[in-house]
Amino acid sequence: MKITVGLALQSAIAHGREVETLFALYSEPNLEKAQRLHDKLMMSRSHYDREVAIWLEPLLELGPFKSDPKGLVAEMRKMEFLLYVLINRAGDAQREVNDWMNYIANAAESLAEGFWIDAKILLSQALEISQSASVEHLKSDPSLRYEVDILQRATASYFGEIRTYPLKLAIPEERLETILRVQEIILDLMQMQYREKHEEDDEVIGIAIRRLNTAIRWLMNKDKELSAAEQEVKLASEHLDEKKSKVADKGRRKLIYECSEKMKELIETRGSLTES
Repeated sequence: MKITVGLALQSAIAHGREVETLFALYSEPNLEKAQRLHDKLMMSRSHYDREVAIWLEPLLELGPFKSDPKGLVAEMRKMEFLLYVLINRAGDAQREVNDWMNYIANAAESLAEGFWIDAKILLSQALEISQSASVEHLKSDPSLRYEVDILQRATASYFGEIRTYPLKLAIPEERLETILRVQEIILDLMQMQYREKHEEDDEVIGIAIRRLNTAIRWLMNKDKELSAAEQEVKLASEHLDEKKSKVADKGRRKLIYECSEKMKELIETRGSLTES
């Protein structure tokens, strides 16, 4: 539960959403509170709010299926073609229609390959851009009004269908504690990075965050050797040690040092990432 809330919290921090409720939920995971927060965020017109809600869904009981995922993939691939045809007629909204098409195409591919969280997020993005002012303006053209309206309704319908698809995180139980420790370091670094943006700090903190996120992906994949995750944590720590002098703010440098030390301790202690 805590790992799942942590993933939602990472999304919220990265996109500048409200995080106070999520931090409280991270400290004391609670299914009822997670359900209420999910339902509230999912009703938002902002994709970024809905993305946070999607990351909470592995905690919730979703379903039953309203449709066969294979059928939904086929429908989205038809829509991809229709949007492709629409691009050259879209005038000033060509970029938006092109992005809409790409979100639909990538969502279909993710759904077909079994990456349902990615598919939900991509369809949420498709829904948001399909409702943008530029796309809405296309409906002022009588020759496009009906076609655009149908495509908008279909996008909303596909997102409504995929929202019911259940999500579960398959995490090896013996790795849970290690993942939590890595995630806590990521959250510390992300709060530092996004609380007060400094361009010179992005190279330092951003690269370490990406490496630690890769480590978590490897840890969550039972087919990946633990040594792969250990290497990413080690490289993240070395990167912070090497680059922290570039950070002008003394307080931020101290926090970076503390995060680096936590990574070293993680590798060196009994809870290290190496196989026993």
